[in-house]
Amino acid sequence: MKLYHGSNKLISHIDLAQSKDFKDFGRGFYLTRDYRRAVFMAQRTTAIEATGSPEVSPYLFYPNRCPSDLRICEFKSRTADWALFVLENRYKDGPAPFRHDYDIVIGPVADSRVDSLLSAYRKKYGKDYKKRENLIKLAEQIKYPVAEYIQYCFCTTKGIEQLIYDL
Repeated sequence: MKLYHGSNKLISHIDLAQSKDFKDFGRGFYLTRDYRRAVFMAQRTTAIEATGSPEVSPYLFYPNRCPSDLRICEFKSRTADWALFVLENRYKDGPAPFRHDYDIVIGPVADSRVDSLLSAYRKKYGKDYKKRENLIKLAEQIKYPVAEYIQYCFCTTKGIEQLIYDL
């Protein structure tokens, strides 16, 4: 399958050291199957960084060719498990960023617009923030303002090795 990464420059060599904490699925290299979404992200990143120009880097990914020991987590929809995973990865007030052990994580986008919602959720539920019934409510509240997008986050070198830059 073809995946796209939108940024303020072409990225033919992925450097995970450039990735940032507190994203939906943690540190990693994020891609989408939707070219228009990648263009939007390229324009957004260029505006935020105020440097470079909008660029879309294309990659090929063949899930059926991945090694059997590759750790892939896939969220098919906005479930309680997905909400907890996003909540943990975006939590900025802990002693250190949350770390998971997946090579690749696939699932719906929450995006940065949900930070205040996640913060209010943690305050409201306190120690009960991991209770399934509360997480189900949270998953229902996290609405992306436009069509839902699925993101692919390549979190480790082993995950990145599954991508082929598509000139």
